[in-house]
Amino acid sequence: MLLEFGLKNFFSFKEGISVSFKLDENCPRSISLGKDFSTVLCIKGANASGKTHLLKGLAFLRYFCTDSFSADPKAEIVIEPFFDSKEPCEFYVEFRVKQTTYLYELVVAANGVVEEIIYRTISKRTKIFHRSQNVVKLATKELSNIGSLKLRKNVSVIALAHQYELTELQDLYAFFENIHPNVNFAGRIEGPFADVDTVAAILHKNKSYLEFTKKFISECDVGISDITIHARTSDISADSGTKKKYFPIFHHGSGGKSHGITRHTESSGTQALFADLLLYKLTLLCGGVLVLDEFDVFLHPHILPKLLKLFMDPKLNKKNAQIIFSTHNSEILNDMGRYRTYLVNKHENESFAYRLDELQGDILRNDRPIRPMYEDGKIGGVPRL
Repeated sequence: MLLEFGLKNFFSFKEGISVSFKLDENCPRSISLGKDFSTVLCIKGANASGKTHLLKGLAFLRYFCTDSFSADPKAEIVIEPFFDSKEPCEFYVEFRVKQTTYLYELVVAANGVVEEIIYRTISKRTKIFHRSQNVVKLATKELSNIGSLKLRKNVSVIALAHQYELTELQDLYAFFENIHPNVNFAGRIEGPFADVDTVAAILHKNKSYLEFTKKFISECDVGISDITIHARTSDISADSGTKKKYFPIFHHGSGGKSHGITRHTESSGTQALFADLLLYKLTLLCGGVLVLDEFDVFLHPHILPKLLKLFMDPKLNKKNAQIIFSTHNSEILNDMGRYRTYLVNKHENESFAYRLDELQGDILRNDRPIRPMYEDGKIGGVPRL
């Protein structure tokens, strides 16, 4: 699970910023559930405050540690320092795999990796890998195979090891691979299951996924009593013949009858739920991390707590899957509370962020709603209108 990440000199974050899922003994047990980390984290702030830039940091790390080998060897790394800064961008991420904690540090510029370090903690923290540009220092013999690899200036050692089927860093690769962002360098992107027909084909093959989707949507009071998956035959080409394409039918009850309609007649919210729930389900099954910018697009505010409950309820989230999301919805602040909410502000085009439990004084308490304080501008993160 993800414990903490940070970045510096990246987009609008000039100075270092850390975002932590960690919970200490001050956190009420009703929130921590006896764990030392949270499975949900809310990023709140005004338009253009830097919320998306914060999530882009995780998206970049995911790409660089899993997919960077696919880039042209001579290509520059797509990175964005703070305005005209000539300094490299800096990142770190701390995460836990079973009983082992890893700390990955990266300093990178457009022309290549400046430094890449991996620490491992079992009983004590040990540096196991240190890369300075393309010079490697190994602190343990178990990574000797990786030390013999020819590094590329625009590729992470984690992605490189995976490409050559070396298993020594496979736990790290698997962690980053299970980060699922809906943002990239350019901004918000469509998720992997944005196409409703693609989702329908997967649900047709996996009945448990279909039941999960059907149950969730029908409980959201959208008038849907059932969802069925149907097939049609489409012509592909004279050579390849025909292929089945799948599509959902949404059933609504009226006058004692069930009326089936296609997705084109359904609301944008229902279509979004139908497509997105598969990603939620798969993330829960693999114990991954969902990184969602404006995750409430098209959705009614009352549905948001139900989505987050998938991650907050240990009975539903048996593998400690996590979600970090940005939203403009203010009602959710009362559900998240001060231990699971970050506010992002901007001053002279420089972003900074803080978790609400870092605020001094007793303006925020566990028994006091946060939304009124936020909307009154007493804790920051609101637009100037």
